[in-house]
Amino acid sequence: MMNTGIDFKAIQAVLFDLDGTLIHLNVDFAQMRADVEALLPRYRLSAEGKKSLYTLELIDDCIQTLTHNGQEKSAAIFQREAEAAIVAVEMEAANTAELHPGASELLEQLRHQGIKIGIVTRNCRAAIERILEKYPLTYDALLTRDDVEEVKPDPEHLLTALQLLDVAPRHALMVGDHPMDVQAGRAVGARTVAVLTGYSPTESFLPEQPDLILEQVWRLIAYL
Repeated sequence: MMNTGIDFKAIQAVLFDLDGTLIHLNVDFAQMRADVEALLPRYRLSAEGKKSLYTLELIDDCIQTLTHNGQEKSAAIFQREAEAAIVAVEMEAANTAELHPGASELLEQLRHQGIKIGIVTRNCRAAIERILEKYPLTYDALLTRDDVEEVKPDPEHLLTALQLLDVAPRHALMVGDHPMDVQAGRAVGARTVAVLTGYSPTESFLPEQPDLILEQVWRLIAYL
């Protein structure tokens, strides 16, 4: 077992990303982006210079632009249409979701050890509920993007989950398959674990300096 620098005996809660970490959810992000960008000309908006923004952040940017220009009604309509577009893609992906090997057993082991479990995901609640109907995972708190004002990598997402779990960040572990999960965990003062079952290779995590990198999430059991 490698020396991670994490005092696992002090960990009272583990926060997990869902897609790519516990569940394989084949979301067509390219289609999602294209569907949202297709709405922009109708509102005299453009994605030019905004390629670095994730789709959710692009939507927020467009809403802010419309609101700033005094087009509150258009902003509200655009928000509904954009949200409907991304939810449609997420719901389709939810139909074919698959559980990552050992994920359920890991959560059960955490519960057995008295460690609280949170799930923090940028996906919509409807898609997550559909997935959990098929795979009823063990958890104590679940926060989708519909449940918080700001989603990760904004620290509010994780802090809200930790408040629900009544655990201080220094006693928490954030586990995810994307550099933003590590970024969010470090931002709140939690320890972080990167897993390589999503679309992010090892080198993409290195700038964020996770405390531990695992090939698969179930391997966390060996450290607990």
